[in-house]
Amino acid sequence: MRCLLLFVVSILLSVQALASAATSDFSISAMLVNDSVPPSTPTLLDAVPIAATQVNVSWSVSTDNYMLGGYVLLRDSVPIATTTLTTFSDTGLTPETLYSYEVYAFDAFYNVSTTSNALATTTLVAPLPPPVTTSTPSQNPSGTLVFMLLDFAVTTGTNDAAFSWKTSKPARYALRWGRNDAYDEGYIVNDVYRTEQQTNISELEPGTVYLYELIGYDTTGRELVLSAGEFKTATRDFLTPPNVQFFTADATGGDVWLRWVLPSTIPEARVRVVRSHLGYPTDQYDGAIVYEGTGSAYFDKGAFTLADTLYYAAFVIAPDGSISSGAVQVVRKTISSSGGQGGTTTATTVEPVFKEELLLPGEIFAATEIRLRQGNKSFSFTDTAISLNSDEVFVLSIPYETLPKHLKSIIVTLSDPTDRKRTYAFLLRINKERTAYEATIAPLKAAGRSQFQVEIFEYEQRVMARYLTPVTFIAASTAAVEVLFPDKIVEIISPFFLTLASLLLLIVVLVMFVYKRFGEAEDKL
Repeated sequence: MRCLLLFVVSILLSVQALASAATSDFSISAMLVNDSVPPSTPTLLDAVPIAATQVNVSWSVSTDNYMLGGYVLLRDSVPIATTTLTTFSDTGLTPETLYSYEVYAFDAFYNVSTTSNALATTTLVAPLPPPVTTSTPSQNPSGTLVFMLLDFAVTTGTNDAAFSWKTSKPARYALRWGRNDAYDEGYIVNDVYRTEQQTNISELEPGTVYLYELIGYDTTGRELVLSAGEFKTATRDFLTPPNVQFFTADATGGDVWLRWVLPSTIPEARVRVVRSHLGYPTDQYDGAIVYEGTGSAYFDKGAFTLADTLYYAAFVIAPDGSISSGAVQVVRKTISSSGGQGGTTTATTVEPVFKEELLLPGEIFAATEIRLRQGNKSFSFTDTAISLNSDEVFVLSIPYETLPKHLKSIIVTLSDPTDRKRTYAFLLRINKERTAYEATIAPLKAAGRSQFQVEIFEYEQRVMARYLTPVTFIAASTAAVEVLFPDKIVEIISPFFLTLASLLLLIVVLVMFVYKRFGEAEDKL
Protein backbone atom coordinates (compact mmCIF):
# COMPACT_ATOMS: atom_id res chain seq x y z
CA MET A 1 0.00 0.00 0.00
CA ARG A 2 1.32 3.39 -0.95
CA CYS A 3 1.77 5.64 2.00
CA LEU A 4 2.62 9.33 1.97
CA LEU A 5 3.38 11.14 5.20
CA LEU A 6 3.96 14.85 4.92
CA PHE A 7 5.37 16.87 7.77
CA VAL A 8 6.12 20.57 7.30
CA VAL A 9 7.97 22.62 9.86
CA SER A 10 8.31 26.35 9.31
CA ILE A 11 9.96 28.85 11.64
CA LEU A 12 9.91 32.58 10.94
CA LEU A 13 12.22 34.81 12.95
CA SER A 14 11.85 38.60 12.62
CA VAL A 15 14.35 41.01 14.10
CA GLN A 16 13.37 44.69 14.31
CA ALA A 17 16.37 46.86 15.23
CA LEU A 18 16.41 50.44 16.42
CA ALA A 19 16.99 53.65 14.45
CA SER A 20 19.96 52.76 12.25
CA ALA A 21 19.38 48.99 11.91
CA ALA A 22 17.62 47.28 9.02
CA THR A 23 14.90 44.66 9.16
CA SER A 24 16.02 41.06 8.53
CA ASP A 25 13.82 37.97 8.25
CA PHE A 26 15.20 34.48 8.60
CA SER A 27 13.27 31.34 7.83
CA ILE A 28 14.05 27.67 8.21
CA SER A 29 11.88 25.08 6.51
CA ALA A 30 12.13 21.33 6.20
CA MET A 31 9.89 18.96 4.30
CA LEU A 32 10.10 15.25 5.09
CA VAL A 33 8.44 12.69 2.82
CA ASN A 34 8.27 8.95 3.34
CA ASP A 35 8.26 7.68 -0.25
CA SER A 36 8.45 3.91 -0.62
CA VAL A 37 7.95 3.71 -4.40
CA PRO A 38 11.20 2.97 -6.29
CA PRO A 39 11.94 4.26 -9.81
CA SER A 40 11.32 2.09 -12.84
CA THR A 41 14.10 -0.26 -13.89
CA PRO A 42 16.33 1.12 -16.67
CA THR A 43 17.29 -1.01 -19.65
CA LEU A 44 20.93 -1.31 -20.62
CA LEU A 45 21.07 -0.52 -24.35
CA ASP A 46 24.71 -0.64 -25.44
CA ALA A 47 28.19 -1.44 -24.18
CA VAL A 48 30.50 -0.56 -27.07
CA PRO A 49 34.29 -0.88 -26.90
CA ILE A 50 35.79 2.32 -28.32
CA ALA A 51 39.44 1.62 -27.61
CA ALA A 52 41.68 -0.85 -25.80
CA THR A 53 41.02 1.04 -22.56
CA GLN A 54 37.48 2.44 -23.01
CA VAL A 55 33.89 1.17 -23.25
CA ASN A 56 30.91 3.49 -23.85
CA VAL A 57 27.74 2.40 -22.02
CA SER A 58 24.19 3.73 -22.54
CA TRP A 59 20.79 2.92 -21.02
CA SER A 60 17.13 4.00 -21.12
CA VAL A 61 15.51 6.71 -18.98
CA SER A 62 13.84 5.70 -15.70
CA THR A 63 10.75 7.35 -14.26
CA ASP A 64 9.76 8.05 -10.67
CA ASN A 65 6.55 9.15 -8.94
CA TYR A 66 8.23 12.19 -7.36
CA MET A 67 11.81 12.95 -8.28
CA LEU A 68 14.42 10.79 -9.98
CA GLY A 69 17.82 11.09 -8.34
CA GLY A 70 20.09 9.38 -10.90
CA TYR A 71 21.73 6.11 -11.85
CA VAL A 72 24.46 3.82 -10.54
CA LEU A 73 26.51 1.94 -13.13
CA LEU A 74 28.13 -1.37 -12.19
CA ARG A 75 31.06 -3.06 -13.86
CA ASP A 76 31.40 -6.75 -12.95
CA SER A 77 28.86 -6.13 -10.11
CA VAL A 78 30.99 -3.31 -8.62
CA PRO A 79 29.63 0.30 -8.70
CA ILE A 80 31.90 2.51 -10.79
CA ALA A 81 29.85 5.66 -11.42
CA THR A 82 26.87 7.66 -10.15
CA THR A 83 25.37 10.02 -12.72
CA THR A 84 22.20 11.80 -13.77
CA LEU A 85 22.94 11.12 -17.45
CA THR A 86 22.06 8.01 -19.45
CA THR A 87 25.55 7.51 -20.91
CA PHE A 88 28.98 6.88 -19.42
CA SER A 89 32.47 6.41 -20.84
CA ASP A 90 34.33 3.79 -18.79
CA THR A 91 38.06 4.46 -19.18
CA GLY A 92 41.31 3.07 -17.82
CA LEU A 93 40.43 -0.54 -18.71
CA THR A 94 42.70 -3.43 -19.66
CA PRO A 95 43.01 -4.37 -23.35
CA GLU A 96 41.41 -7.61 -24.56
CA THR A 97 39.43 -8.06 -21.35
CA LEU A 98 35.78 -9.09 -20.91
CA TYR A 99 33.67 -6.69 -18.83
CA SER A 100 30.02 -6.99 -17.80
CA TYR A 101 27.81 -3.95 -17.09
CA GLU A 102 24.54 -3.37 -15.21
CA VAL A 103 22.71 -0.25 -14.03
CA TYR A 104 19.99 0.67 -11.53
CA ALA A 105 18.13 3.93 -10.74
CA PHE A 106 17.50 5.72 -7.44
CA ASP A 107 15.20 8.58 -6.44
CA ALA A 108 15.59 11.58 -4.13
CA PHE A 109 14.32 9.53 -1.18
CA TYR A 110 16.92 6.74 -1.49
CA ASN A 111 14.61 4.18 -3.09
CA VAL A 112 16.40 2.05 -5.69
CA SER A 113 15.07 0.15 -8.67
CA THR A 114 15.87 -3.42 -9.52
CA THR A 115 19.07 -3.98 -11.49
CA SER A 116 18.87 -3.86 -15.27
CA ASN A 117 19.80 -6.51 -17.75
CA ALA A 118 23.52 -7.23 -18.11
CA LEU A 119 25.61 -6.56 -21.21
CA ALA A 120 29.13 -7.90 -21.66
CA THR A 121 31.82 -6.76 -24.08
CA THR A 122 35.55 -7.14 -24.63
CA THR A 123 37.91 -4.22 -24.96
CA LEU A 124 39.92 -3.87 -28.15
CA VAL A 125 43.41 -5.18 -28.75
CA ALA A 126 46.16 -2.86 -27.58
CA PRO A 127 47.52 -0.96 -30.59
CA LEU A 128 51.04 -1.41 -31.82
CA PRO A 129 53.40 1.53 -31.30
CA PRO A 130 53.03 4.01 -34.16
CA PRO A 131 55.82 3.93 -36.73
CA VAL A 132 58.73 6.27 -36.13
CA THR A 133 58.73 9.15 -38.59
CA THR A 134 61.05 12.09 -39.00
CA SER A 135 58.19 14.36 -40.06
CA THR A 136 55.85 16.13 -37.72
CA PRO A 137 52.29 14.77 -37.50
CA SER A 138 50.94 17.74 -39.41
CA GLN A 139 53.36 16.99 -42.28
CA ASN A 140 52.38 13.33 -42.70
CA PRO A 141 50.72 12.46 -46.03
CA SER A 142 46.96 12.37 -45.71
CA GLY A 143 46.93 8.69 -46.68
CA THR A 144 48.75 7.72 -43.47
CA LEU A 145 46.40 9.58 -41.13
CA VAL A 146 43.82 7.46 -39.36
CA PHE A 147 41.79 10.48 -38.22
CA MET A 148 41.55 14.19 -38.98
CA LEU A 149 40.11 17.42 -37.68
CA LEU A 150 36.69 18.19 -39.16
CA ASP A 151 35.66 21.33 -37.29
CA PHE A 152 37.32 23.69 -34.80
CA ALA A 153 36.32 26.90 -33.02
CA VAL A 154 37.66 29.13 -30.24
CA THR A 155 35.34 31.60 -28.52
CA THR A 156 37.05 34.09 -26.20
CA GLY A 157 35.80 36.22 -23.36
CA THR A 158 37.62 38.70 -21.17
CA ASN A 159 38.98 36.05 -18.79
CA ASP A 160 38.31 32.74 -20.54
CA ALA A 161 38.33 30.86 -23.84
CA ALA A 162 36.06 28.01 -25.00
CA PHE A 163 37.41 25.37 -27.40
CA SER A 164 35.19 23.01 -29.40
CA TRP A 165 36.08 20.64 -32.23
CA LYS A 166 35.17 17.45 -34.12
CA THR A 167 37.35 14.63 -35.41
CA SER A 168 36.63 11.98 -38.00
CA LYS A 169 37.11 9.18 -35.43
CA PRO A 170 37.00 9.01 -31.62
CA ALA A 171 40.09 10.59 -30.07
CA ARG A 172 41.31 11.87 -26.74
CA TYR A 173 43.22 15.13 -26.46
CA ALA A 174 45.80 17.28 -24.70
CA LEU A 175 45.60 21.08 -24.76
CA ARG A 176 48.31 23.45 -23.56
CA TRP A 177 48.61 27.23 -23.71
CA GLY A 178 50.75 30.20 -22.69
CA ARG A 179 51.97 33.63 -23.74
CA ASN A 180 54.94 32.11 -25.59
CA ASP A 181 55.72 28.89 -27.46
CA ALA A 182 56.70 27.17 -24.20
CA TYR A 183 52.94 26.85 -23.43
CA ASP A 184 53.81 27.10 -19.73
CA GLU A 185 50.59 28.61 -18.31
CA GLY A 186 48.19 25.68 -18.51
CA TYR A 187 47.73 22.07 -19.57
CA ILE A 188 44.58 19.92 -19.89
CA VAL A 189 44.58 16.18 -20.59
CA ASN A 190 41.42 14.21 -21.32
CA ASP A 191 41.47 10.41 -21.59
CA VAL A 192 37.95 9.94 -22.96
CA TYR A 193 37.72 9.08 -26.67
CA ARG A 194 35.03 11.10 -28.46
CA THR A 195 34.41 12.50 -31.92
CA GLU A 196 33.09 15.77 -30.45
CA GLN A 197 35.02 17.48 -27.67
CA GLN A 198 34.87 20.79 -25.86
CA THR A 199 36.71 22.41 -23.00
CA ASN A 200 37.00 25.79 -21.32
CA ILE A 201 40.05 27.51 -19.86
CA SER A 202 39.66 30.37 -17.38
CA GLU A 203 41.59 32.89 -15.27
CA LEU A 204 43.10 34.52 -18.36
CA GLU A 205 44.10 38.17 -18.62
CA PRO A 206 41.83 40.53 -20.59
CA GLY A 207 43.16 41.83 -23.92
CA THR A 208 46.04 39.31 -23.98
CA VAL A 209 47.38 37.14 -26.82
CA TYR A 210 47.86 33.45 -25.93
CA LEU A 211 49.48 30.67 -27.96
CA TYR A 212 47.94 27.19 -27.85
CA GLU A 213 48.52 23.66 -29.14
CA LEU A 214 45.81 21.01 -29.34
CA ILE A 215 47.01 17.41 -29.79
CA GLY A 216 44.74 14.45 -30.52
CA TYR A 217 45.38 10.74 -29.91
CA ASP A 218 43.29 8.15 -31.71
CA THR A 219 42.45 4.68 -30.39
CA THR A 220 45.56 3.20 -32.04
CA GLY A 221 47.86 5.61 -30.22
CA ARG A 222 48.56 7.78 -33.27
CA GLU A 223 49.32 11.40 -32.32
CA LEU A 224 48.20 14.36 -34.40
CA VAL A 225 48.50 18.11 -33.86
CA LEU A 226 44.88 19.02 -34.46
CA SER A 227 45.36 22.77 -34.22
CA ALA A 228 48.05 25.24 -33.18
CA GLY A 229 47.82 29.01 -33.20
CA GLU A 230 46.86 31.96 -31.05
CA PHE A 231 43.82 33.69 -29.62
CA LYS A 232 43.26 37.01 -27.89
CA THR A 233 40.99 37.57 -24.93
CA ALA A 234 38.48 40.40 -25.14
CA THR A 235 39.14 43.82 -23.66
CA ARG A 236 36.44 45.16 -21.41
CA ASP A 237 36.25 48.92 -21.78
CA PHE A 238 32.74 49.17 -20.38
CA LEU A 239 30.99 48.27 -17.17
CA THR A 240 29.33 44.89 -16.79
CA PRO A 241 26.15 45.02 -18.90
CA PRO A 242 22.81 44.86 -17.10
CA ASN A 243 20.95 41.56 -16.99
CA VAL A 244 17.76 40.77 -18.86
CA GLN A 245 14.54 42.03 -17.31
CA PHE A 246 11.54 39.94 -16.21
CA PHE A 247 13.18 36.53 -16.79
CA THR A 248 10.59 33.76 -16.22
CA ALA A 249 10.49 29.98 -16.72
CA ASP A 250 7.12 28.20 -16.79
CA ALA A 251 6.69 24.42 -16.97
CA THR A 252 4.12 23.01 -19.38
CA GLY A 253 4.13 19.24 -19.05
CA GLY A 254 7.59 18.11 -20.15
CA ASP A 255 8.43 21.47 -21.76
CA VAL A 256 9.46 24.90 -20.46
CA TRP A 257 8.50 28.36 -21.73
CA LEU A 258 11.28 30.93 -21.21
CA ARG A 259 10.61 34.67 -21.49
CA TRP A 260 12.73 37.78 -20.92
CA VAL A 261 13.29 41.38 -22.03
CA LEU A 262 16.69 42.51 -23.31
CA PRO A 263 17.98 45.74 -21.68
CA SER A 264 17.34 48.76 -23.91
CA THR A 265 20.52 50.43 -22.63
CA ILE A 266 22.78 48.02 -24.61
CA PRO A 267 22.13 48.30 -28.38
CA GLU A 268 22.84 45.16 -30.43
CA ALA A 269 23.13 43.01 -27.30
CA ARG A 270 22.17 39.34 -27.49
CA VAL A 271 21.17 36.81 -24.86
CA ARG A 272 22.47 33.29 -24.22
CA VAL A 273 20.24 30.97 -22.15
CA VAL A 274 21.96 28.04 -20.45
CA ARG A 275 20.24 25.05 -18.79
CA SER A 276 21.57 22.68 -16.11
CA HIS A 277 20.05 20.02 -13.84
CA LEU A 278 22.93 20.18 -11.35
CA GLY A 279 22.42 23.76 -10.08
CA TYR A 280 22.43 27.35 -11.28
CA PRO A 281 24.84 27.77 -14.24
CA THR A 282 27.73 29.93 -13.03
CA ASP A 283 28.77 31.18 -16.48
CA GLN A 284 27.73 31.09 -20.13
CA TYR A 285 29.43 27.70 -20.66
CA ASP A 286 28.20 25.93 -17.52
CA GLY A 287 25.46 23.75 -19.00
CA ALA A 288 23.57 23.16 -22.22
CA ILE A 289 23.07 26.24 -24.41
CA VAL A 290 19.37 26.19 -25.30
CA TYR A 291 19.12 29.60 -27.00
CA GLU A 292 21.31 32.44 -28.25
CA GLY A 293 20.06 35.47 -30.15
CA THR A 294 18.17 38.75 -29.87
CA GLY A 295 14.69 37.30 -29.28
CA SER A 296 12.58 37.59 -26.14
CA ALA A 297 11.22 34.03 -25.71
CA TYR A 298 12.11 30.39 -26.31
CA PHE A 299 10.16 27.13 -26.01
CA ASP A 300 12.48 24.48 -24.52
CA LYS A 301 10.71 21.36 -25.80
CA GLY A 302 11.38 18.12 -23.92
CA ALA A 303 13.46 19.91 -21.30
CA PHE A 304 12.55 17.45 -18.51
CA THR A 305 13.96 14.39 -20.28
CA LEU A 306 16.91 13.96 -17.88
CA ALA A 307 15.72 15.61 -14.66
CA ASP A 308 12.60 16.83 -12.86
CA THR A 309 14.25 20.06 -11.65
CA LEU A 310 15.99 22.41 -14.09
CA TYR A 311 18.06 25.53 -13.53
CA TYR A 312 18.23 28.27 -16.18
CA ALA A 313 20.51 31.30 -16.49
CA ALA A 314 20.22 34.09 -19.09
CA PHE A 315 23.42 36.02 -19.87
CA VAL A 316 23.45 39.30 -21.78
CA ILE A 317 26.41 39.51 -24.18
CA ALA A 318 27.31 43.07 -25.20
CA PRO A 319 28.93 43.94 -28.57
CA ASP A 320 32.27 44.54 -26.78
CA GLY A 321 32.26 40.96 -25.46
CA SER A 322 31.39 41.80 -21.86
CA ILE A 323 28.85 39.50 -20.20
CA SER A 324 26.26 40.15 -17.52
CA SER A 325 26.28 38.28 -14.22
CA GLY A 326 23.19 36.27 -15.23
CA ALA A 327 19.47 36.22 -14.46
CA VAL A 328 18.36 32.85 -13.07
CA GLN A 329 15.23 30.74 -12.64
CA VAL A 330 14.50 27.25 -11.29
CA VAL A 331 11.55 25.25 -12.63
CA ARG A 332 10.11 21.87 -11.69
CA LYS A 333 8.12 19.43 -13.75
CA THR A 334 4.36 19.93 -13.38
CA ILE A 335 2.10 17.05 -12.39
CA SER A 336 -1.49 16.98 -13.61
CA SER A 337 -4.34 16.40 -11.16
CA SER A 338 -4.91 12.99 -12.74
CA GLY A 339 -1.40 11.90 -11.82
CA GLY A 340 0.17 12.06 -15.28
CA GLN A 341 2.67 14.51 -16.67
CA GLY A 342 1.55 17.65 -18.41
CA GLY A 343 -1.84 19.32 -18.48
CA THR A 344 -2.87 22.78 -17.37
CA THR A 345 -3.92 21.82 -13.84
CA THR A 346 -0.80 21.47 -11.76
CA ALA A 347 0.04 20.38 -8.24
CA THR A 348 3.03 21.41 -6.18
CA THR A 349 5.88 18.94 -6.53
CA VAL A 350 7.46 17.53 -3.39
CA GLU A 351 10.88 18.87 -2.48
CA PRO A 352 13.69 16.53 -1.37
CA VAL A 353 15.24 16.89 2.06
CA PHE A 354 18.47 18.92 2.15
CA LYS A 355 20.69 18.85 5.21
CA GLU A 356 21.46 22.55 5.28
CA GLU A 357 22.00 24.85 8.21
CA LEU A 358 20.71 28.41 8.18
CA LEU A 359 23.31 30.93 9.33
CA LEU A 360 22.45 34.31 10.78
CA PRO A 361 23.84 37.42 9.05
CA GLY A 362 27.28 38.17 10.39
CA GLU A 363 28.35 34.55 10.66
CA ILE A 364 29.62 34.74 7.08
CA PHE A 365 30.00 38.54 6.91
CA ALA A 366 28.25 41.67 8.15
CA ALA A 367 25.22 42.95 6.25
CA THR A 368 27.00 46.31 5.93
CA GLU A 369 29.22 44.66 3.30
CA ILE A 370 26.29 44.31 0.88
CA ARG A 371 26.13 47.52 -1.13
CA LEU A 372 23.60 48.99 -3.56
CA ARG A 373 24.91 51.64 -5.98
CA GLN A 374 23.00 53.88 -8.37
CA GLY A 375 24.67 56.93 -9.85
CA ASN A 376 26.36 58.81 -7.02
CA LYS A 377 24.18 57.16 -4.36
CA SER A 378 25.34 54.20 -2.28
CA PHE A 379 23.42 52.20 0.32
CA SER A 380 24.18 49.36 2.72
CA PHE A 381 21.75 46.56 3.58
CA THR A 382 21.69 48.00 7.12
CA ASP A 383 20.38 51.41 6.00
CA THR A 384 16.85 52.08 7.20
CA ALA A 385 15.55 53.93 4.12
CA ILE A 386 16.86 52.68 0.77
CA SER A 387 15.30 54.37 -2.24
CA LEU A 388 16.28 53.80 -5.88
CA ASN A 389 15.22 55.45 -9.11
CA SER A 390 13.03 52.97 -11.00
CA ASP A 391 14.26 54.36 -14.35
CA GLU A 392 18.01 53.84 -13.79
CA VAL A 393 20.41 50.88 -13.73
CA PHE A 394 21.70 49.86 -10.29
CA VAL A 395 24.45 47.52 -9.04
CA LEU A 396 24.48 45.15 -6.05
CA SER A 397 27.96 44.12 -4.86
CA ILE A 398 29.79 42.26 -2.08
CA PRO A 399 33.57 42.64 -1.52
CA TYR A 400 35.52 39.65 -2.82
CA GLU A 401 37.67 39.21 0.29
CA THR A 402 34.70 38.95 2.67
CA LEU A 403 33.35 35.72 1.14
CA PRO A 404 34.48 32.17 1.99
CA LYS A 405 36.41 29.85 -0.28
CA HIS A 406 34.68 27.00 -2.18
CA LEU A 407 31.79 29.34 -2.92
CA LYS A 408 28.90 27.76 -4.82
CA SER A 409 26.77 30.74 -5.78
CA ILE A 410 25.37 34.08 -4.63
CA ILE A 411 21.84 34.91 -5.72
CA VAL A 412 19.95 38.18 -5.24
CA THR A 413 16.16 37.99 -5.53
CA LEU A 414 13.92 41.06 -5.63
CA SER A 415 10.14 41.30 -5.66
CA ASP A 416 8.23 43.26 -8.29
CA PRO A 417 7.19 46.63 -6.79
CA THR A 418 3.75 46.29 -8.38
CA ASP A 419 3.20 42.61 -7.51
CA ARG A 420 4.97 41.08 -4.49
CA LYS A 421 4.16 37.55 -5.73
CA ARG A 422 6.44 38.03 -8.75
CA THR A 423 10.17 37.82 -8.14
CA TYR A 424 13.30 38.12 -10.28
CA ALA A 425 16.63 36.47 -9.43
CA PHE A 426 20.20 37.27 -10.52
CA LEU A 427 23.64 35.75 -10.01
CA LEU A 428 26.49 37.75 -8.53
CA ARG A 429 29.79 37.15 -10.35
CA ILE A 430 33.36 38.35 -9.83
CA ASN A 431 34.06 41.63 -11.64
CA LYS A 432 37.06 42.08 -13.96
CA GLU A 433 39.18 43.66 -11.21
CA ARG A 434 38.39 40.66 -8.94
CA THR A 435 37.47 43.05 -6.15
CA ALA A 436 33.79 42.18 -5.70
CA TYR A 437 30.92 39.91 -6.64
CA GLU A 438 28.47 42.05 -8.62
CA ALA A 439 25.15 42.02 -10.45
CA THR A 440 24.07 44.90 -12.69
CA ILE A 441 20.29 45.12 -12.88
CA ALA A 442 18.35 46.98 -15.56
CA PRO A 443 15.67 49.54 -14.63
CA LEU A 444 12.44 47.97 -13.35
CA LYS A 445 10.32 50.85 -14.71
CA ALA A 446 7.91 50.41 -11.78
CA ALA A 447 7.51 52.44 -8.63
CA GLY A 448 6.65 50.94 -5.26
CA ARG A 449 8.05 48.94 -2.37
CA SER A 450 10.22 45.87 -3.00
CA GLN A 451 12.20 43.40 -0.91
CA PHE A 452 15.76 42.38 -1.72
CA GLN A 453 17.08 38.97 -0.62
CA VAL A 454 20.70 37.85 -0.92
CA GLU A 455 21.45 34.12 -0.46
CA ILE A 456 24.94 32.64 -0.16
CA PHE A 457 25.60 28.95 -0.84
CA GLU A 458 28.92 27.31 0.03
CA TYR A 459 30.27 23.97 -1.23
CA GLU A 460 32.34 22.69 1.68
CA GLN A 461 29.86 22.94 4.55
CA ARG A 462 26.65 22.97 2.49
CA VAL A 463 25.37 25.99 4.38
CA MET A 464 23.17 28.91 3.45
CA ALA A 465 22.99 32.47 4.72
CA ARG A 466 20.14 34.83 3.89
CA TYR A 467 20.06 38.64 4.11
CA LEU A 468 16.92 40.72 3.52
CA THR A 469 16.14 44.42 3.32
CA PRO A 470 13.24 46.56 2.00
CA VAL A 471 13.85 48.90 -0.94
CA THR A 472 11.57 51.61 -2.34
CA PHE A 473 11.61 52.41 -6.07
CA ILE A 474 10.68 55.97 -7.04
CA ALA A 475 9.60 56.94 -10.57
CA ALA A 476 11.75 59.91 -11.57
CA SER A 477 9.41 60.88 -14.40
CA THR A 478 6.58 61.57 -11.94
CA ALA A 479 8.54 62.64 -8.87
CA ALA A 480 8.80 66.24 -10.10
CA VAL A 481 5.09 66.58 -10.81
CA GLU A 482 3.29 68.05 -7.79
CA VAL A 483 -0.47 68.41 -7.47
CA LEU A 484 -1.44 71.65 -5.70
CA PHE A 485 -4.58 71.37 -3.59
CA PRO A 486 -6.39 74.53 -2.40
CA ASP A 487 -4.81 74.45 1.06
CA LYS A 488 -1.38 74.00 -0.54
CA ILE A 489 -2.00 76.99 -2.80
CA VAL A 490 -2.84 79.14 0.21
CA GLU A 491 0.37 78.03 1.94
CA ILE A 492 2.63 79.06 -0.89
CA ILE A 493 1.00 82.46 -1.62
CA SER A 494 3.22 85.23 -0.35
CA PRO A 495 1.89 87.55 2.43
CA PHE A 496 2.64 90.41 0.04
CA PHE A 497 0.07 89.12 -2.44
CA LEU A 498 -2.44 88.58 0.35
CA THR A 499 -1.98 92.20 1.49
CA LEU A 500 -2.26 93.50 -2.06
CA ALA A 501 -5.47 91.53 -2.60
CA SER A 502 -6.93 92.94 0.61
CA LEU A 503 -6.11 96.53 -0.44
CA LEU A 504 -7.69 96.01 -3.87
CA LEU A 505 -10.82 94.62 -2.24
CA LEU A 506 -10.97 97.63 0.15
CA ILE A 507 -10.59 100.06 -2.76
CA VAL A 508 -13.43 98.39 -4.63
CA VAL A 509 -15.69 98.64 -1.57
CA LEU A 510 -14.83 102.34 -1.08
CA VAL A 511 -15.49 103.13 -4.75
CA MET A 512 -18.88 101.41 -4.59
CA PHE A 513 -19.73 103.29 -1.36
CA VAL A 514 -18.75 106.69 -2.85
CA TYR A 515 -20.65 105.90 -6.06
CA LYS A 516 -23.79 105.03 -4.05
CA ARG A 517 -23.60 108.21 -1.96
CA PHE A 518 -23.04 110.28 -5.08
CA GLY A 519 -26.15 108.76 -6.66
CA GLU A 520 -28.29 109.53 -3.58
CA ALA A 521 -27.12 113.19 -3.64
CA GLU A 522 -28.19 113.55 -7.27
CA ASP A 523 -31.69 112.19 -6.49
CA LYS A 524 -32.22 114.89 -3.81
CA LEU A 525 -31.47 117.58 -6.32
